[in-house]
Amino acid sequence: MNWKKVIENALEMLEKGNNGIVLMDMYSNVLTAEEAAFNKVSVTPYNAKKFVEELFSQAGLDLKDKDLRMKLLKLILIMEEADANKSRKKKLDEVLEGYDVDFGKVI
Repeated sequence: MNWKKVIENALEMLEKGNNGIVLMDMYSNVLTAEEAAFNKVSVTPYNAKKFVEELFSQAGLDLKDKDLRMKLLKLILIMEEADANKSRKKKLDEVLEGYDVDFGKVI
């Protein structure tokens, strides 16, 4: 399963939504009201949040569980922080390159 594609589709759907409502044609394509009117396409309104929750639930991830959502956010933040620290450590190592590595060590 390609989670990136699922997430991108969910974000696109929520961005096209108007106050949590998306318009879908008979092929399950999400359209804005302007697109539907311009192309003269018949659409049906759907609750975007509920649709996204069902989409993720089918993929094995229950977004209705608030605890799970909070843990996912925490995981993402920790991973981003680790990447930032890795970058800082690399820059520090570059700055300290050529200096005495034993400086500041307790012997």
